[in-house]
Amino acid sequence: MNMRKRIGIITRISLIALLLSGITSCMKTDQFEENEQQRIDEFLESQDIDIDPKESGLYYIELIEGTGEMPVEGDTVEVYYRGSFLDGRLFDTNMDSDPFRFTVGTGYVIEGWDEGITYMKNGGEALFVIPSCLAYGSTGTYGIPGYTPLLYEVILESVIPGPNH
Repeated sequence: MNMRKRIGIITRISLIALLLSGITSCMKTDQFEENEQQRIDEFLESQDIDIDPKESGLYYIELIEGTGEMPVEGDTVEVYYRGSFLDGRLFDTNMDSDPFRFTVGTGYVIEGWDEGITYMKNGGEALFVIPSCLAYGSTGTYGIPGYTPLLYEVILESVIPGPNH
């Protein structure tokens, strides 16, 4: 077999392998996403929560309606929070320390937080069930595995009006 035929065969085999790996990758992604949605559905059912997600996929569950201002992009907020996995394992909290401060809409926090905080009123308390696409994605970070939905209990302590308020 001459060199040109060998290169042609190797090229075809490489293209087929590349195509198959892409299809397999998509299938794995779909499986992880289906599994993640199943875990979210099971959690909500176990907590007797019957609520539809927001368009983004965020589940916002108001526990205590606040009486103050609703933050908008550019406002600075101070919050207390407890972050856990859906099985209840705690991974982060500031409930026993100073409030966490960030400016809404700047990308300083995960997308699920930036969105969820805008549904709250000052003084309110809510749960955010955040799918991985609004948190740490398919790769994960900070010890949180990829495709992991997160649960945050959030208390909006104060809203400091920004330029858009």
